[in-house]
Amino acid sequence: MSLLNKLDRNDCLLISIFLASLSGFYFRNSLLTTVFVFLLLIRIYFSKLKIAFFIVLVSSPFFLIRFWCFQENLSDQTLPNRENYRLKVHIYADEITIDGDRLKAKAYDETDRQKIIIYSKIKNLQEKKFWENNRDNLLCVVNGDLGKPQRPTNFNQFNFNQFNVRKYFLTQSITNQLNLSSFEKIGKWEPQIFFEKIADRIHFFRKSAIDYFDSMPSPLAEYAKALIIGDVESCFYDQYPGISDLGLIHLFSISGFQVTYFFVFLRKSFKKMYFPKELSLTLIALAIPLFFVFSGSVQSLIRPIIAAELSLFASYFNLRIEKEKIWSFSLATGLLLSPMLLLNLGGQLSYLLSFSLMFIGHLKPFKQGLLMSSVTIPIILNSKFTWHFLSMPANFFAIPIFGMVIMPLIGLAVVLHPFWTQAVCFINYLVALFADLIEMISKIPGKIVFGKMEDYLVIPLVCLILLSFDQRKKIRNLSLMVIVTAFTASFCFIHFPTNGEFSAFDIGQGDSLLLRTPLNQKTILIDTGGKVALPQEEWQISKTSSNQAKSIIINYLQSKGINRLDFLLLTHGDMDHVGNAKYLFSSIKIKHLIVPLGMTKTNSFRREIKPYLGKTDVIEVTNQVQIRNFPFRILHPFKSGSAVNEDSIALFAKVGNLNVLTAGDLPQEGEREIASRYPDLKIDLLKFWSSWVKNFQQHQCFESLAG
Repeated sequence: MSLLNKLDRNDCLLISIFLASLSGFYFRNSLLTTVFVFLLLIRIYFSKLKIAFFIVLVSSPFFLIRFWCFQENLSDQTLPNRENYRLKVHIYADEITIDGDRLKAKAYDETDRQKIIIYSKIKNLQEKKFWENNRDNLLCVVNGDLGKPQRPTNFNQFNFNQFNVRKYFLTQSITNQLNLSSFEKIGKWEPQIFFEKIADRIHFFRKSAIDYFDSMPSPLAEYAKALIIGDVESCFYDQYPGISDLGLIHLFSISGFQVTYFFVFLRKSFKKMYFPKELSLTLIALAIPLFFVFSGSVQSLIRPIIAAELSLFASYFNLRIEKEKIWSFSLATGLLLSPMLLLNLGGQLSYLLSFSLMFIGHLKPFKQGLLMSSVTIPIILNSKFTWHFLSMPANFFAIPIFGMVIMPLIGLAVVLHPFWTQAVCFINYLVALFADLIEMISKIPGKIVFGKMEDYLVIPLVCLILLSFDQRKKIRNLSLMVIVTAFTASFCFIHFPTNGEFSAFDIGQGDSLLLRTPLNQKTILIDTGGKVALPQEEWQISKTSSNQAKSIIINYLQSKGINRLDFLLLTHGDMDHVGNAKYLFSSIKIKHLIVPLGMTKTNSFRREIKPYLGKTDVIEVTNQVQIRNFPFRILHPFKSGSAVNEDSIALFAKVGNLNVLTAGDLPQEGEREIASRYPDLKIDLLKFWSSWVKNFQQHQCFESLAG
């Protein structure tokens, strides 16, 4: 502690930021992280107190060894892929998620002492009721296919709150998942170790709290679970998309906000009970880590928990520790506890926003809100690709309303729920008004599809945004000039690429292709993929409305700065080619829809397409129709049909230096007709369709046309 007092607060900040950059250098090595580490090292070397440079030299090897041990531990935990793998695990009741007939759980391997994600399908309603009503922490024997968490198979794919599933699980020290799991034996877990017994009770009470909140009306129930115990359901942001669109996710991510409430509540409670100061501080210090477990052990809580413990320590010994030193200590300690802490969005926002709060004292309230809203924009654009111009005023007004009105109301409702139903219903009405207001504001035109901010721009832009609020006018003006230039240049590079693109989406069973010409002059999507909806009972239906169009196609288009399609072409009417079209129509502007002649008369078109068309122009085609400014030549169908496989649209175009042919699910007879009608056609690239996969040996029709 004496060493901490000797150091200047700026030196403490530099040391902790250097250690953070060292974690980036180790886990995500790039030219940017290398340069950043080198520049920070030079800056620390020339600091006033040489002890700062000495601390860096001593601590760096220690932290690098910690990072190496963490990575080696992950490697040792990673098991080889195996089928029908049998595991004995214990599962906490509050870490089991039920959605329709699907079960997901975080399990703890009893043999290797590691965390594993389990996915299973619930067989019947009775089994679902057992999992939903269970409050016991369980000891289970499970059997399934063991493997690593799946990587996204498409670029910029929306996955697990917009992040790579495997990378996210690595930050949680999870390296394996068990798929198609079946539970061979289920019993109550009886922990033997003291700390496991404490964890067992905390998880039991957390599950009880989840069930208690679920008995409250909606949206009060969802708000209470998210804000009090960090339990955000997978469908939460689908139900309330305005929260994400307006950049208000940080309000619903349990963080320092909740720790402060918990801290103040305990301190006032102990004071009213006339507990001595030392005893109160000791009890609070013991309770805060328990709150961390009770709140789901989310990484965004690591910083406020460490900061709270350090503040309690200082108060206990009547020490004065500057806020900059508390922040620095919490960052260094957080990296020791969780080395990949800053590779997680929750950790990034927690430390960035708290860092910004330390330097806004000289700003007026409006500028304080402006800084807190703008400093996260590069991070958001790097992961979400869109930004609403009302997000800044929305944050400015929502943050105080949330702290002074919504949080107290939710706390009051939690207390009154068993006794005063009418009061709880009124509070739910007020919360619903707040939720509806957010959704209404998010629907006001102003959503900008910026595209994916390049990784190497994120850190420099965050630093420049902070400098743009500096007290020195020259620094402010220079920073603003560079920020505007960087954002403008990035926007132009994304929206006006010098090269075109022809890409195929990995969308499961169906097909979907994207062609965009240089400078994004024309954007064409061929088919949308989709799944055949099998009949389900009510208990089997998932609450999550996520779909391939949103998570794969729309997210990729937005990452490339595409906010409209000139042409959407549906080759034929099968669900695996048109099933996702309705989601596209509701999410992105589409000028023209191209379908084979006769498709508009089919039931699938009337059911799946027509209700969602809006102002989109529908064009029915045969090989005799050539569309203006459409870069493909239409080779098939030759006549009107009913949009079955035999009526699939076949397209030919020169893409770059290649002659490309794609033809939906056209069967062999149609292939022969195209080959005979267009004998001079030269093909360099042939897009395989589903029939080729099953009957490849039969499809020799285009061999003579190969270029």
